[in-house]
Amino acid sequence: MDSKHGGMVMERRGSQDVVTVGRRAQMAVCVPRRNFEGLFMHALKPSGAFAQSLKDIGYDEEDLQEYYPLTVWRAALGVARRFVCAGQTPEAANRALGLSYVEGFAQTLVGRIFATAAPLLGTERCLTRLPTYLKAGREDMRMDLSPVREREWCVRVVDADPLPDFVAGVVEGVLLRTRVTARVEVFERAPAGYALRVCWEEPRATS
Repeated sequence: MDSKHGGMVMERRGSQDVVTVGRRAQMAVCVPRRNFEGLFMHALKPSGAFAQSLKDIGYDEEDLQEYYPLTVWRAALGVARRFVCAGQTPEAANRALGLSYVEGFAQTLVGRIFATAAPLLGTERCLTRLPTYLKAGREDMRMDLSPVREREWCVRVVDADPLPDFVAGVVEGVLLRTRVTARVEVFERAPAGYALRVCWEEPRATS
């Protein structure tokens, strides 16, 4: 798929090629410790079997690393879906984890600064900063944003190993910090990326 809106190009490949590219991307990409800290240490706070399952896949809160392979991050999200989001569809579970990620990030040093500034910046200015936030957690991903109409934006993400519903939850969580009612919809999915429709409503003035 070649989209003229936002300049993102998603190539159609054979299924085997997609698997190969995805595995190579996972091996090459590193995820910083702060991603794990925000989601697990501050938001989900695993214990017991949950914490042990995270250790089994390579994440141990008692022996932290500065960076982890993308495969460990993906496996950790899988563990979280199993323990925190049992019974939910994968899409709903990933979105819920994206929201939890923002909640946990807001409790970190950098996140507290963001949470304080977000209502002052406003929704659109926070949206324009999303690519910077994304790069802080995944340098291999690219995000392009474009306004569609008033209070509606299109967000296109290039990612060799996409997880659109998680990012949709993250975007929704960021917008909620600006004190609006947000709705984020995944409307395109492809092996090399996805597109989100972001809408919001301003809070009604009280008399």
